Amino acid sequence: MTTIYFLVLLGFPCICAFSWHKPQSNMFSKVKCNQNHRLKQAKLDDESLILDDVRRSFLVMFTTTTCVSFGSLPAAVAAERAVGEAEKKCREQGNCLENFDIDGAVGWNWGGKDRCDATDPRCGPDGKMMEAPPLGAAVPRTVDKNGNDVAITHIIQLDFSLGKTEKGSMRIGLYGDSCPESVSQLIDFLEYGIITTSKLMLEDGFGVSASPVSFAIGGSLTTIYPQSRLEFGVLSQATSYAKGRGLNRIPKNFVPQPRPSGQKVDAISKEQTVRLHDVAGLLSIPKNGIGFGGTGLESDDEAFASAFEITAAGVPAMDRESRKVIGQVMDEESMAFLARLASLATKKGLKGILPGQNAGPPLVKTSITSVSTTVQT
Repeated sequence: MTTIYFLVLLGFPCICAFSWHKPQSNMFSKVKCNQNHRLKQAKLDDESLILDDVRRSFLVMFTTTTCVSFGSLPAAVAAERAVGEAEKKCREQGNCLENFDIDGAVGWNWGGKDRCDATDPRCGPDGKMMEAPPLGAAVPRTVDKNGNDVAITHIIQLDFSLGKTEKGSMRIGLYGDSCPESVSQLIDFLEYGIITTSKLMLEDGFGVSASPVSFAIGGSLTTIYPQSRLEFGVLSQATSYAKGRGLNRIPKNFVPQPRPSGQKVDAISKEQTVRLHDVAGLLSIPKNGIGFGGTGLESDDEAFASAFEITAAGVPAMDRESRKVIGQVMDEESMAFLARLASLATKKGLKGILPGQNAGPPLVKTSITSVSTTVQT
């Protein structure tokens, strides 16, 4: 019989095993019932004594080990852990996971003296200070993938607030002549909202709570792929509905708008990308339009969480994802703010343990304060 005790000392698991063997006897078949009873009782008594000895030994060992562990810990080791040097060392050696150093494996610097202020424009996505705030890339040329001029039919302006005081804006032009159905759907999503159910469900007395899914009401910067691309959408229609109406809780009869279907989707899917995802500042949507981003396994409530994306660099992988470009950032100031957003620290979560999986929502509170659209004449 074996008893295993688990110790957790200073964050490191120790496993202590104690083994003993039951006394063996071949006399049970040769003695009477009363002898059997006496032998069994004696056996139990012996095992109880063994268990008592084991427990006493364990307590002595635990007390001694604990005192030695805490008493003999060098001060330099504690200081090294506090400033993140252990994480840096294991990253250099490439053995963070083997040493169970999760912070090092993830690449986080958040939590020690080497962590920079996430609201500082010079603070990079890895928690290290940069020499200067990120510079915006060049404004994209208004051309298609063949180098031909393309017309800007609408201008979108997204206004942001970062943290408590920082503000910024992005002006984005849309290629309405080149992909009219896709642009029309995006404008509906940004302002009025998309309705995919019966409009009767929006009226009082129908027995349900419902509303169009609108970026202007519940939209946010949902995911940052550091210095690569930004993802925008409505994370939860139910939450947006409640907040938009000042409710303390989501109505039990709330019904979200499902993904679009029918002729509208067919028309959007036939429109080709105007250009490749080869520079920063391009607005991209899924091939079948808004509502078809993400994995496709999201619930109706989260169907519009990945509505559109804006590149912060050339991302050829987006061409292989069957996405299409329908607009672009319009000026240097907007490109500079795009670079700022793309360099924000992110909430990685456990997925940050995997190499390259450093995307997540912004660590700094980032809000979209207003959305407006104007038609170019």
